Amino acid sequence: MRRMPWTTCLWPGLPQLWIYGSWGGLALALGTAAALDLLVLATFGWSELIAPGLRSALWAVFALFWIGAAVWSAVQCRRRAAAERPRPAEDGFSEALDHYLKGDYYQAERVLEELLRRNLRDVDARLMLATLLRHTGRLEEATRQLDTLVRLEGAGKWQWEIEREKDLLAEARTEQAAAA
Repeated sequence: MRRMPWTTCLWPGLPQLWIYGSWGGLALALGTAAALDLLVLATFGWSELIAPGLRSALWAVFALFWIGAAVWSAVQCRRRAAAERPRPAEDGFSEALDHYLKGDYYQAERVLEELLRRNLRDVDARLMLATLLRHTGRLEEATRQLDTLVRLEGAGKWQWEIEREKDLLAEARTEQAAAA
């Protein structure tokens, strides 16, 4: 999750819009702005349109809505951040690495596929899966994994390893062709 100033939680809908690009967050933020604009206009611009008692009641309702929506936004962001944070018990990458290093490629592949099922953008798991597929002789699948990996946002940190893996795949193809 990207970091954001805590003050963004003060505007209802802004945290969802800022972090997740949520359409609901946009609607809530724009709706809050429109309601505030109308209340300010009715209070200071065209004060004769709404009776003073009703105006005070509308401000009170708006204040309660604002507080409730801001709290709701903050709670939603905390829940979503907690759900996205990997739990130590759920972090299967270390388990997959253990299986891989022991040569238990079937179990390592099973764990890596589960990690990728949960998060298609898991760069580390995808790179390890490509390496595992190359080791097991499934060169076309490894190539597809690397092609997918290159298009992912966080793949830049593994650029050297990705290029090295492509070179190893090319060598393995040459060896397969020579053996055939």
